Amino acid sequence: MSSAEHASSASRPSLAGPAINSTTNSGATAATLPRYQQLVERLKTQMATGKLSAGQRLPSLRRQAAQAGLGLNSVIRAYGELEAAGLIIAEPRAGYRVAPATQAAHDTNDLNTGSQTSPTSSRHPGVAQHGQHGQHGQRESHHRPRAITTLTISDPAWQAMANASDPRLAPLGAAHPELDAPAVRRLYRLARTQLGAHAQHPSAYALPPGSSALRTAIAQHLSHHGHPCDSDALLISQGAQHGMSLLLGQLRAAKGRCRVGVEAPGYFGIVAAIEAQGHQAIAIPARAHQGLDVAALERLLEHHDDKTPALTLDALIVTADGHNPLGGQLSTPDRHRLLALAARHAILLVENTTFAELSFDTRQPWLADLAHRHADRPMPALISLGSFSKTLDPRTRCGWLWLSRPEQESPLGLQAMIRARWANGMGDMPWMHAALSELITSGDYGRHVQRMRRCYARRLERLRAHLSAALGDSVWLPPPSGGYLQWCGLPSLEAQQLEQLHQDLLNAGIATLPGSLFNAEQSGLRLNAAQLGEEVTQNAARPSDEIPRQQDILARLTAHLQKALAQGEG
Repeated sequence: MSSAEHASSASRPSLAGPAINSTTNSGATAATLPRYQQLVERLKTQMATGKLSAGQRLPSLRRQAAQAGLGLNSVIRAYGELEAAGLIIAEPRAGYRVAPATQAAHDTNDLNTGSQTSPTSSRHPGVAQHGQHGQHGQRESHHRPRAITTLTISDPAWQAMANASDPRLAPLGAAHPELDAPAVRRLYRLARTQLGAHAQHPSAYALPPGSSALRTAIAQHLSHHGHPCDSDALLISQGAQHGMSLLLGQLRAAKGRCRVGVEAPGYFGIVAAIEAQGHQAIAIPARAHQGLDVAALERLLEHHDDKTPALTLDALIVTADGHNPLGGQLSTPDRHRLLALAARHAILLVENTTFAELSFDTRQPWLADLAHRHADRPMPALISLGSFSKTLDPRTRCGWLWLSRPEQESPLGLQAMIRARWANGMGDMPWMHAALSELITSGDYGRHVQRMRRCYARRLERLRAHLSAALGDSVWLPPPSGGYLQWCGLPSLEAQQLEQLHQDLLNAGIATLPGSLFNAEQSGLRLNAAQLGEEVTQNAARPSDEIPRQQDILARLTAHLQKALAQGEG
């Protein structure tokens, strides 16, 4: 995802024109390249010949799309590739300009050593492709990793996220859990009680590493469910995203600008955090059913020659359970293989466990569990991230970092993280920490997770059955391993058609998230089934004039999907 639409003045030069007919470095003529790549090559030529000079501004995304006769997504991808190569620079609220020559030369050389996609291999196997009779096979991942960029607050992607959280729209977009649950109601009763108790201490903070009672409660809960954890290894954060930003900031302080591997498709918030902390995000393929493609990662790290340099990574962020958006889960052998790979190549592993407790039938050991069990083997530095946002309520603004190795062995020691956490917000709300610790210690949180695990499995199955019955083989619905997110693959739609479908659904009062947000190559939408169960009733928190009934939501969703697919096939 790259930076997005900015106003452009009428005095800016037009960069549109016929595609160049010269031969590219890959040996292919520009006319044989994808149209977005033709734009990339044309702009590169203009920079090389001086038609575009250092510091010169480029047209906005929409203006470039109109001038070049391309879809907006094609221009986003082209600008993103040029930005990743260091040839152009995105400036907040000002648009794009050509990078200084020295920076462009340096970054292009860096990308040519393994992080930039060649024109002939630009389609990473992030999502299985649509095949005959509705079967969707996996493609062999013979590719090179690619540097990817993320979004700014003026990007259409940012607006998509805002729409997904709009309470006036049917909630199929943002990854919010079901909030009409007994444990959530009890949490807020506890919070009111604790708030009254803390009212006499207005200046009190729950200073880092966080409330001792809450850290003890989390550690006991994790240990009881097979994840042996010591409360002294936990640092409380304001959710997993905040924890991610915190550790990436400390990584920048310890090692400078790093190359951080991310799953593609994968959660866009991770890429945003990487870019915000000044690192470079490198896309590693992920697949339905299995999550991160560990075999592809191994080839990239270890199988190389003079023409294909080895990939180097400083850190890798992986969602081993409940992959977002594909729903896959790493097998136990792949978890062992990943740990061994990271140890051999000195890669810091960051394990994102936000959906792990909502895994359905097969609950695998976490990477932190395996590292603990096999401490006699070489193990990488490993930090696990957790949160209550997906399992309980995002409004708690509470998550944790679990540093599973002793202080002296970690590149990001707990004491340094505590100091950074204190500098970044002082502390948290002590009354919420107290309420959460009581909810967890009572066992209500554990029972809630078990209940919602079964509930979400039923709701996802109903959603999948409805879409399959209405749309048949024209959609691809890989079964998720847990959580409440469903990938809805629409392989017959082009990028512009998916953009129009997303807009049509918004106009119909339905929020979804398009696959382009997740760096997905195949067209599709991510849907949230958390609030689509038959057992959900309209209550005072959900007035019927604001939140349409679920049957109406599904009917309207299906109607728009059918219309878009008919146009795509035509």
